[in-house]
Amino acid sequence: MTQAAVLADVDILRRDRRVTSLIGISHGASHFYQLALAPLFPLINQAAGFSYVELASLTMAFYVASAVCQPFSGFLVDRFGARVVLLAGLGLLAAATTLMGLLPLYPVLLLLSVLAGVGNSVFHPCDYSIMNATISENRMARAFSIHMFGGYAGYVLAPVSMIFLGNLIGWQLAIIFAGAVGLILFAILWGGSRDFRDSTHERAESGQAQEPLKQSIKTLMSAPVVMCWVFFFFTAMGQMGLMTFVPTLMKEIYAFDLQAAGAFVSVMIGAVMVGVLCGGYLGDFFRKPDVVVTIGYVFGAFLVALIWHFDLLPWQLYGIFAVVGFLYGVVFPSRELLIRAATPKGASGRVFGFVYSGMDFGAALIPVLFGWFVDTGIPRTAFLCVAILWMLSVVVMLMTSAATRRQTAAAAE
Repeated sequence: MTQAAVLADVDILRRDRRVTSLIGISHGASHFYQLALAPLFPLINQAAGFSYVELASLTMAFYVASAVCQPFSGFLVDRFGARVVLLAGLGLLAAATTLMGLLPLYPVLLLLSVLAGVGNSVFHPCDYSIMNATISENRMARAFSIHMFGGYAGYVLAPVSMIFLGNLIGWQLAIIFAGAVGLILFAILWGGSRDFRDSTHERAESGQAQEPLKQSIKTLMSAPVVMCWVFFFFTAMGQMGLMTFVPTLMKEIYAFDLQAAGAFVSVMIGAVMVGVLCGGYLGDFFRKPDVVVTIGYVFGAFLVALIWHFDLLPWQLYGIFAVVGFLYGVVFPSRELLIRAATPKGASGRVFGFVYSGMDFGAALIPVLFGWFVDTGIPRTAFLCVAILWMLSVVVMLMTSAATRRQTAAAAE
């Protein structure tokens, strides 16, 4: 290899690392803002007198707005480019969050929650469009793993930092501070993202014209993409059901206090973050994402079913949640590779936006079902439900892989 080729490879490596880092940070910001307000609910309840139903409605408004707008954000990404849409979304999310602290009237907070959800809707379409078009093929799974690691880092940082700030300076100043940090990140991304590539570059290089709306909708309604949506819907119901209800379930089933019950979520999230990093290397070097996803979900479903069927000791429960979190993290990068395989060139924004709306809808629906299990005195059933959902995810994933192979073979003829 010539010196020029070596230098070119070094430049590409540096570009991949820089882009991956910036996208990971932006994903962390998205997940941070998803949980920024909820830890402050007790302080807001005491200071402003809003009921917990009213406060929970702010979170629901955020997620519904994000779910509804994600497919439309994907269309904007493929039409105008990911960089401008990402910056606009981050700016809207940070500004809406800042205004929540400045204008603490409930109707205004509800409107700002919707606007924040609209801003949040751009991250998945933008991030995946940029990574698919920019990152070298042999580093793609590791880029996906850093992206997911950043998201979970946001989940971890939000409750800790917002509770600390809320107790120190009050909930209004805490949320203003969180919004201001987003505006600083906006400036960093503005300066560091000038050479981001996205689906518009892929389309230009392949000589493709902008798809008419009818053809774009046909792309989203293709069998592999619709099956990816269903896959994400099922897997998100299992994931978010555990993340949101494990403290309640452990309290109801085993009579743990809330602090001990909440520790199970911390163990699981920590294990997910380790698994995500391992899964990136596994995805790049093994190159069989359907096998990785199948093994991860089947073993995860088996372990969760043990909690449903047996009375376990605390150390056994902690061990199961740690292994389940690790397996779920390992699956993440391979899961993204499956969507990428089903995505036509130049359509990353709208496909990933559409598919990830399935995750948001699943996350919005499952708390109602799990709440019903608890209210009716059958909390263990929630773990059986998670196991069934993950096994359904495996079936749909295998159908997705088969449909993708058929579509690829038909396109090659």
